[in-house]
Amino acid sequence: MTRNFLCLSRGKDLVYNESVRRYLIFLFGLIFGLFFLNALPVLAAEEFEIGYDVRYQVLENGRVAVTQNISLTNKLANVYATQYSHALQSVQIENISARDSQGPLEIETSQNGEQSLIKVNFNQPVVGRDKTLQFNLNYEALDLAQKNGQIWEINIPRLSEDNQPDHFQLTLAVPQSFGQLAFIRPKPASQQEEVEFKLYYFDKNQILTKGINASFGEFQIFDFALDYHLENPNLSPAETEVAFPPDTAFQQVIYTQADPNPLNIRLDNDGNWLARYQLAAKEKLNINLSGQVKIFSQSQSNFLKLSSPNLEHNLSSQKYWPVEDHQIQVKGKNLKTAKAIYDFVVKTLEYDFSRVKEGSERLGAVGALENPKKAICTEFTDLFVTLARAAGIPAREISGFAYTTNARLRPLSLISDILHAWPEYWDESKKIWVPVDPTWEKTTGGVDYFSKTDLNHFVFVIHGENDEQPYPPGSYKTADSFGKDVQVVFGQHPKEENPQVEVYFDLPRSVTIENKGNVALYNLNPQIKPLDINLHLPVLPPYAKKEIELNLKPISLLKLRADVISVSVNDQEFSQPLKIAFFSWQVAIGGLIAIFVLGTILFLTKPWNYVKKIKDEKPPPSVFN
Repeated sequence: MTRNFLCLSRGKDLVYNESVRRYLIFLFGLIFGLFFLNALPVLAAEEFEIGYDVRYQVLENGRVAVTQNISLTNKLANVYATQYSHALQSVQIENISARDSQGPLEIETSQNGEQSLIKVNFNQPVVGRDKTLQFNLNYEALDLAQKNGQIWEINIPRLSEDNQPDHFQLTLAVPQSFGQLAFIRPKPASQQEEVEFKLYYFDKNQILTKGINASFGEFQIFDFALDYHLENPNLSPAETEVAFPPDTAFQQVIYTQADPNPLNIRLDNDGNWLARYQLAAKEKLNINLSGQVKIFSQSQSNFLKLSSPNLEHNLSSQKYWPVEDHQIQVKGKNLKTAKAIYDFVVKTLEYDFSRVKEGSERLGAVGALENPKKAICTEFTDLFVTLARAAGIPAREISGFAYTTNARLRPLSLISDILHAWPEYWDESKKIWVPVDPTWEKTTGGVDYFSKTDLNHFVFVIHGENDEQPYPPGSYKTADSFGKDVQVVFGQHPKEENPQVEVYFDLPRSVTIENKGNVALYNLNPQIKPLDINLHLPVLPPYAKKEIELNLKPISLLKLRADVISVSVNDQEFSQPLKIAFFSWQVAIGGLIAIFVLGTILFLTKPWNYVKKIKDEKPPPSVFN
């Protein structure tokens, strides 16, 4: 936070004949930070026309060189400024200097807790109506720019609504070495490129309600290690599924190891990756999953090649999302758009830090409306999702990890291993799910998390069809499992992608395609010859298997069948000879031998029975005496 003060002097005829100049201090300029002190009586607007031309030049080391070029034009003949004060809250500064046309200005600095105060004494007052005093104040801010992982993040505070200059221009200069712009909000009034810097220009209206938030870099990376603790209490074997972090339009997951490997991975209707495991009777199983996630500012084209999802279940009622509730219906239909719903949620709910603890009851959307001062991230998310669905906008909840350096400005409300919840809504024009974070917009005092979220949100699970399941990593615990099960840190170097596919033959019944690599494979089109089988697999996650039945049918007896079955997939070809033993020449010869033996038996057995039968009969009566 910064506050600016002027000390003024009036002529003797207007200060009650006092011989000593009276100094009046009042607030008139920029305020940094997110929480504002009470404004002092504002006199500057009446007595001065104030102009600001401020340049924030980010240096290679992350320091920000701030230059304030200030002009004070007297509106009255007998009032002039004698001193300028600049107060900064929670901003670390160094290398302070000030100058006017006559040279360096005297500077006094003091510290009061987290507040730093700079006082600038003018060399010579400028007296007279329409006379202008011009000077500049320079310093280096140490914490306005910070490199987190692969991304440079820059945060410039907004203007105070109470006291604003008449003329204002802000220039943000960012080194070319910081890389490509991931996002900047609000959109600059204009921009240009220099040899060493990218320049972004803003006017007063653009930063009146929100500060400037910009990120530079291609993508953010996090290394993760997740533990799952499973137990089968039954007396018989059982299978279960756990959620592995999936790919989304804005993130790509690279798995390093799953120990033990799952039997298979399937996608549910929300796009979750569910890993299947089998546990023996009374078995306890600990699963360790490690890897890296890349988080992008723009949606990835290969993911967009997936067909549009079935959105019906993203409009339905759930336990915590009672879409049919009367007050939900009324508000949802009145608000109509995702932006209007988002703004309503941010404005209506208050974040309750006292509820950030294990065992806090989830209030749901209606509970959030009835207790607006008791909200945490789940209530912000539940209310947005429910109102959006009531307005006919498909929406869902995301549960995952969000990086923050300030738990009060960007809190993590899902206590289980520091997780966070935020909503997504479906953008029909772009055919993508758009993430937003009303919780953090509220707690940061106005940082825009609707136009673009940051690169610090890592999706663990997606709740659309069900408002509670699947459970996110960090939730799979047993009675004797202790410690932290979610470890996420910034990655220093991107891991190498290793796409690898394997085909297994179980002829003549089926073939199985397995992803043996560390990344998901998209838009596979396996071909099986000579059977003329052509398939399309939209996505095959790591460890996933797809079995393809061949349904080979017998051919005529005594005819030899010997083919080569080949599978072409992912620019690779796999083959295996096919010989169906039931139709081989060995079977034919065996059949002939069997017929010969049977015929011999019949031949030998039938005469014996005939002789025996005749001998047993009585002789016919004789015709002779």
